[in-house]
Amino acid sequence: MSVDPGKPRKILVVHGVQAGEDKDINSHEDIEKLILSRLTPEQLPVVRFETEMYRYENINDDAQSKLKKVFGFFLERLLNKVLIGELLGKIVEKGVDVIGDVVINLQEGNTAATIRDGLISKIESIYEQGNPLYIVAHSLGTIYAFDAVNELIKNEKYFNRNDRRTWPVQALVTLGSPIGLSMFNRNTVENFKPGANHFRWRNYWARTDPVVSGSFYGKPVEKYQIAEKFSTNLNSGWVIQDRVVDPGKQAWLGAHVSYWNDSGLGDDLISLITT
Repeated sequence: MSVDPGKPRKILVVHGVQAGEDKDINSHEDIEKLILSRLTPEQLPVVRFETEMYRYENINDDAQSKLKKVFGFFLERLLNKVLIGELLGKIVEKGVDVIGDVVINLQEGNTAATIRDGLISKIESIYEQGNPLYIVAHSLGTIYAFDAVNELIKNEKYFNRNDRRTWPVQALVTLGSPIGLSMFNRNTVENFKPGANHFRWRNYWARTDPVVSGSFYGKPVEKYQIAEKFSTNLNSGWVIQDRVVDPGKQAWLGAHVSYWNDSGLGDDLISLITT
């Protein structure tokens, strides 16, 4: 079993924290539009790619059902005592939904394992179809994507560094990742066996992104270098590069979602899938 370089490149998008359901999440369409907008007229007819989503919000929601029942109980009483209105209640409820997603990941229990294992299964399914695969992960989804790639590296049947056709993932791109925060406890990568090729990890971040900095107020980050934090070398098999995104006047959560329209990301993705 191996990748067929003649097949269209597949870009699998892994979303981050969400308030809603799986059916509401279609970030892969944003990536498709971004790439198409950056392809030159000469590239358009020859660059073949497809985008796809890995959705796990419904899994999160099921795990949060007990929390939401308790939350609903207290919210109902709060609204009865203080006339803050239905709109504020829904805003607060969405906040609990988003925070719950993070808590589930930090607990690293059955739900987080189910999400990660589901992603691994998705990757292996695409590999069996023969499409070269590239992962683009956003926010909390970067933790699941990072863990999935490292888990696959441990598997003896994958990632022969002298034959990229044995790679179930060709490259990892992370957007607005909190992986640099100490609470996620990630600072090492799984080393590859010796070989000629290197696995590429591109990490995009914005200085005012609160998910990157961990600052609720989106205090600008002076320095955020994933490449330095993971301190890899050429013998590890990884090439990690940081990309700073300028969100313009967008700050706080505006900065956190600015990546989907970044022209540099589009150009980088084209470079990755064509080399």
